[in-house]
Order: sequence, then structure tokens, then C-alpha cells
Amino acid sequence: MSFFKNIFGGDKDKTPIHTNFQEGDIIYTSEKDKYHISQILKIEGENTLHIKMFKSVDRLPSVQELDNLKVAIYHSPLSRSGFKNPRLLANKRIEDQDLIGYFEYIKQVNDVAAIVAYAKKFYQEGYELTDANKNDLAIEKYSKAIDLLPNFFEAIDNRAFCKMNLGKWEDAIADFQLSLNTKPDSLLAIFSIGECYLRLQNYEKAKAYFEKAVQMDPNHPKPKEFLQATIDLLNQ
Repeated sequence: MSFFKNIFGGDKDKTPIHTNFQEGDIIYTSEKDKYHISQILKIEGENTLHIKMFKSVDRLPSVQELDNLKVAIYHSPLSRSGFKNPRLLANKRIEDQDLIGYFEYIKQVNDVAAIVAYAKKFYQEGYELTDANKNDLAIEKYSKAIDLLPNFFEAIDNRAFCKMNLGKWEDAIADFQLSLNTKPDSLLAIFSIGECYLRLQNYEKAKAYFEKAVQMDPNHPKPKEFLQATIDLLNQ
């Protein structure tokens, strides 16, 4: 059998079988003149791979063409033995958008540890972008954290502050109100809503929120200062 296989070529692909899987690996298998391509998103334990599957193609793409592949399934769990004669095409850095399906999966199965870990990761990335004054990019990161962990009020507040930095006062108010749904006694959110209304020159609403902030913490100087400034504006 090996004699005829050598004569007629057998498996024409001489790329070695790949089993030393790493996150980011682009794996391909071939069957009936079709190439089936997947990317390993996450390796869980000793036997479970989380993969993204692309639509089958008639020829093996180059590394430069990988970004043009169309996604068939954004996430599927697979055992290590699930690939038939897998071969490595490339290893490509996993971007946030690659994990869309995986994030839906961990939410559906309520994998709390994974949800919290990724939410904290996005929060930290958003914090660093905020420090670099890259508010639009920071908002994207905070939004990813909030999508995973809707009650993550620190991420909601920070997203609101980014919107304030961009002069998006009404959008910031909406976020602070969202934060109050989780933490109703947040002096920070109450005071900041007042500041947004002050910036919008809606002095009556600003006054109401500053008064509430003063009631919440009579010893804090800022609410008193902003309340008096708002009253002065109303009396002009």
C-alpha cells in the first residue's frame, strides 16, 4: 500500500500534522478538494478548544488573505481530537472582535470566572486609554466590560467621564443614571449628573442634583461649591 501511495502521491500536503495547539493558531484540514479553516480562540483545560470556524474554500489562502475569510461560526467548543489531520497555517493575534462568539458562550453558560476576568481586562485597558486621553477608544473598552458585566458600575462611571471629556453631556447623564440603577447611593453619579446639567445650562435640574448631593454628604465641599455657583447663575 505504501508503494502505491508513494507512486500516486497519497496525501499531497506535506505540511506536518499539528497537535501542539496554541491560542491564535489558524488550523486547516482538507477533504474532497475543500479546505476547512478554524482559529483557536481559547484553550480550556487539557481537552477543550474554543474555535472560530470560517467558510470552506477551494484553495488554501495565503497568510495575507486570512483577514478576508468569511466567518461561518463565531464560536464552537471542540475536543483536541476533533480535527482530522490538522495542519498549522499561521498563528494570528486574537483581537477583541474575534471573541464575539466566545463572549456570548461564557455569558450563556454563566462562566463567572471568565466573565469577570475579561470584564476586568477591558476595564483596565479602558483606564489606560483614558489616561492617554484616548476617550473614544476608552469608551469602546468600557462598553465591552459592561456588556459582559452589566452591573460593573465603575466601568459605567468611567465611560460616562469619557463622554464628559468629549462634551457629550446628555450621553454621560444616561450612563450615570445607569450607574445609579446598580448603586443608588452613589454620590459621584449624583454630583456628576448635576455637573452635566450645569454644562448644558439647565440650572434648575443642576440645582436639584447638587442639593441631593449636599444632603447625601453635607461635609463634602464640592457639592456645596457647585450648588452655590448654580444658585448664583439662577439669580442673575
